[in-house]
Amino acid sequence: MLARIIRACLIGTIGFLTIQPTRADEPGGIAWGPPLQAIQDAAQISDPVARGAALRDAIRKGLLESSSAVANEVFGYLSENTRWLDLHPFEDILTEYGRVDRLHYRASSLLDNAELLRATREERLMVYASAIVEGRTTLKRGSTLPRQSAMLLASDDGLAELKPLIETHYPEEPADVRLSLPLAELLIRLDLGAGAADREEANRLASERLAAMADTELRDRMNMDAAFQRVVTEVAAYICAVDPYRMRRNPGCTSIKAIVKRQLQMEKTTEEAARATATTPVSSMQRYDDHRDSWLGRMQQSSAGEPSARF
Repeated sequence: MLARIIRACLIGTIGFLTIQPTRADEPGGIAWGPPLQAIQDAAQISDPVARGAALRDAIRKGLLESSSAVANEVFGYLSENTRWLDLHPFEDILTEYGRVDRLHYRASSLLDNAELLRATREERLMVYASAIVEGRTTLKRGSTLPRQSAMLLASDDGLAELKPLIETHYPEEPADVRLSLPLAELLIRLDLGAGAADREEANRLASERLAAMADTELRDRMNMDAAFQRVVTEVAAYICAVDPYRMRRNPGCTSIKAIVKRQLQMEKTTEEAARATATTPVSSMQRYDDHRDSWLGRMQQSSAGEPSARF
């Protein structure tokens, strides 16, 4: 749980925590107010120049020309969708909002973390290394990146060069942090995404490396290694999240779909063999419930369907 909170507070871009914009009139749609709908509509414009201008206008109106309650909602929406929206072109608007926001530090923190997300690999290596060794580091606009966050983000980004530093300084974290952010999960993420240029590539490489594993090896490790299972299901959720503005997924989702297909076939073969020798039949509803709550069921749900235009 702490790992999810850290990601949400820092970048807000781990797929399973982002807000997925939908029209109120579509199934499961949320009735966004006009300011948020204006941002969503602007992000759909295909021409990059027109899209940038429309986004500037929508974000400015939402943050600087609305009530404090609406502005707070808009700020939350932007912070939760930085995976999809690059906030750098709107730095001046967010900085101006920070001067009038009751929690004035939020805007600087959001800009710092959004910039870190898109920084070069070399820049992120330096920042994370500093935070891991010193316990924390100060970012460009004054916000603080603590060690626990740097270790998590380094593992998300596949920066395997930092593995020795993480192993050395991890024991310095408080017991509650170590309990909620297991070292085993950090190291698994580092290995799966090793060599990536950025977080999107780290998750794509992870999915491809998982797909390259033998089916029985993957199944056995998922069933026996809780840390591995948590990492893999989170990778699947992240990589198969749909970009709500461009209606596409990270290409690595194809590998997750392949894993699910092969594992389902193995499950079917095993079930048929068991049924042939069973003396007491298992109801189809019980089999459905067992599958839905399994790691395979969660991966199947993450990768289900194909992106389709909503707007």
